[in-house]
Amino acid sequence: MTSRVPPRRTRRRSTVVTDEDAPNMGPELADAVEKGIKCEIRDIFYTPVESELGKFQWVDEKPSDSGKVPAWQTRKEREAYAICKYNKRGEDDDEWGTSWIYINNGKVQSALKKVLEGYPGFTQHEMSKFMPPYLPFFHRWTEFTQYVDHESDEDVFHYLNLLRNMLLTQLEDTFTRGEEIERTGHVEWEHLDLALNPGDLAVYTSGGHRCVGVFRQGQYKDTDYGQMCFEASLDVVDWDGRRCGLLSLTVNVWQYAGLRAVTALQVSPLEAHPDRKSIETELIGRGRTFEKLRGQFFMAYSNEHDERLNERTMVDARAFYKYGPQDRYGSREKFPHYAKLSEIGRLTWAQSMNRYSSTIDDEVDMEVDLSPLTEEQCLLCVPTVRCFNIETKNWEELDLTKLHEIPWSEHAFDSLVLDEGEKDLLLALVDQEEFKHAKPFDDFISGKGQGMILLLSGPPGVGKTLTAESVAEHLRRPLYKIGAGELGITADSVETCLDTALKLCAHWHAVCLIDEADVFMEARTANNLQRNELVSVFLRLLEYYPGILILTTNRMRSLDSAFESRIDISLTYQSLAFRDRKQVWKNFLVKFDAEDVDIDDAALDRLAKWEFNGRQIKSAIKTARILAARKKEPLNAKHLDVVLTLRSKALGLMSGEDGGGGVKGVSGNGIGKAMVNGDGKA
Repeated sequence: MTSRVPPRRTRRRSTVVTDEDAPNMGPELADAVEKGIKCEIRDIFYTPVESELGKFQWVDEKPSDSGKVPAWQTRKEREAYAICKYNKRGEDDDEWGTSWIYINNGKVQSALKKVLEGYPGFTQHEMSKFMPPYLPFFHRWTEFTQYVDHESDEDVFHYLNLLRNMLLTQLEDTFTRGEEIERTGHVEWEHLDLALNPGDLAVYTSGGHRCVGVFRQGQYKDTDYGQMCFEASLDVVDWDGRRCGLLSLTVNVWQYAGLRAVTALQVSPLEAHPDRKSIETELIGRGRTFEKLRGQFFMAYSNEHDERLNERTMVDARAFYKYGPQDRYGSREKFPHYAKLSEIGRLTWAQSMNRYSSTIDDEVDMEVDLSPLTEEQCLLCVPTVRCFNIETKNWEELDLTKLHEIPWSEHAFDSLVLDEGEKDLLLALVDQEEFKHAKPFDDFISGKGQGMILLLSGPPGVGKTLTAESVAEHLRRPLYKIGAGELGITADSVETCLDTALKLCAHWHAVCLIDEADVFMEARTANNLQRNELVSVFLRLLEYYPGILILTTNRMRSLDSAFESRIDISLTYQSLAFRDRKQVWKNFLVKFDAEDVDIDDAALDRLAKWEFNGRQIKSAIKTARILAARKKEPLNAKHLDVVLTLRSKALGLMSGEDGGGGVKGVSGNGIGKAMVNGDGKA
């Protein structure tokens, strides 16, 4: 850290001001005397009024023990002195100490405006009153001394030097402590404000990450937990979805006893770290990654510490502050002292993002600033980005170093058990290039009918959800899944939840899947007004959705007729036949390494005879893998037979059968005997 210890040698000019050096004052002060013209320090003392118990007054002579009434001057007479020093007795009533100093001289005040410019807690109009321990002068001592020594006006120099000499006495112990902290690298909690200098770069920890911010100010506080802390305010660079700016945050250093290494504190000066250069290199590199993630990016997140692997997430601060948690706000004020940083301004979440606007698109006219960041700004960037987890639907702040490109499946449609003609039609409708570049077909009413709606119907486990996943994988877009239960059962809740979801999908160009949408698509009747209202709301919102929307249903026959004209393609799935089940088994098993699976074609034929749907086959493989791992064997048909037999018995009990009498499985309509021939004949 930069040394603030005053030099022991005499400066360019004498630090002792004699009567001859001071401006000519004359023997008496006139009524119209200029404030602070007298180059002296006037001590003023706080003492009780003799005849009035409990009343105190400020007097101009130190009270004596003899009972002599001290002298008293008018306010105007006191203001003639360049500096007034106000003193009070200590608690033991034996020693006098300075409570504050007041600077009357206007030229000294003007000089301090320059020296203390940007120092927290001071404005350009507050350069007159200073209280112990005079931290502004301690932190800016080098600047103050240099200013005094380079002052060309002789009279102003004397006034400033008067203040400097007085402060040297007042700050003697403080300078000694500061020198000790710098020499040893250790500090007591009570003196943390000497180790941290406002405006300096400080290292702090956030979520396990080493970060750097600009230390703004610190204060000692008593918390609700009954423990004292030193609250450090830092400024960091963040992104609100439209621009980068400074954001204030606080870091607490809890009270501790004795000495502690400065670099081991929750907040510490960057220059105190011996590996400063490597810290800067690492964080500037991370800041460049932060810089690249300004905007919308669909990425994968993997973090071994919380056992998350390739979770898909949408990086989007703009949407985060509009639709996410409503408890993150910043402050709005200028920060002129840090010239390089002030160019990017200070973030104001509440004003920069209209959180109550009806749609993100309402803000398209707001300018987005993607100006390159300087190295210093990159150094100060936060270590996280704001995201929406597509799988869990949680708004999160994620470690940006754990984000990476999505490992897309190059053969998503290959594993789809679907007629080739239907595959070709589906691909033609949603193919990335055609859908991206083709001119949208609009309705007679602007905004209607620009999307594409696909209806997938059939029993559970036959590939409806897999079809939606394959479409999204093929287009390399997010798949936003909505379960019917997430939308609620009232028209108001459905409209609110679905409207938000569809806006996010349109904003991210996501493929939207509404799973088991039967309740919203069921034919309207005259005696069920509540359901009719649900269907009407659902129809209206879908009609104006501009993206790809996939609906799944198990009850095609009860579909409301109004949906027929709004569906672009309808695919009906039947219960899986023998060859389909065999293909499903292959599709899942081919994902394993060859040495981890021991299942030949004959075993596949036997497995395919079990009348299980795709979801049950996947679950059976998952369970059998655990059994194989326990036995330290490759996954084989025996492991799967154990699982399938147990599952078949359980399903037989649930359906009221005894589960015996031959091989049992699940058909599209429930429990039934498994096929015994590969041609599909029972």
